[in-house]
Amino acid sequence: MIGMIAYAILGGFILIAVFISNRLVKIFGWSLSPNKLFLLRLGVFFGIFFILFFDRIIGMIQFEYICYRKATVKLDPDWIKVRRAKFETKETKLWGYLVPTSCTDYKYQDIDSGKVFFSFTQCSRGGGILLKMISFNGSSGGASCVAKEMPDIFHAINVDALIEKGDSQ
Repeated sequence: MIGMIAYAILGGFILIAVFISNRLVKIFGWSLSPNKLFLLRLGVFFGIFFILFFDRIIGMIQFEYICYRKATVKLDPDWIKVRRAKFETKETKLWGYLVPTSCTDYKYQDIDSGKVFFSFTQCSRGGGILLKMISFNGSSGGASCVAKEMPDIFHAINVDALIEKGDSQ
């Protein structure tokens, strides 16, 4: 059933592309060979898709740049001495991007010394406008990113156990 709907939508886009390309030929008075007319229709068809998914494409490019620049992880060399910990988060919305984007700073602090021994930044974004409108399950098709080495460090430190010890005392 979903395949039939997808084919119907695709057929609709093809009809729209043919209609627009025929109008362009009439407006500008072009006399095109069948091959050139086919290429015009193909260009209009892909132009429609580009317009529909423009915010998603630009959002992905911008998000890769943000992840490269902002997704960091810092680990103090004396982390092994930490016995109890607490953490705090701070979310920052980034302005000036096509797709809503935010970065959250996580800081893990040694309760005994008061020193931050582990911190990382995680960035996340929502999906594009079109994807939000047609999503069936309520998701916006967003994504999130952290530094590549963060999961390994997080598991090696066993931060959850340190926080439990900090909460219990």
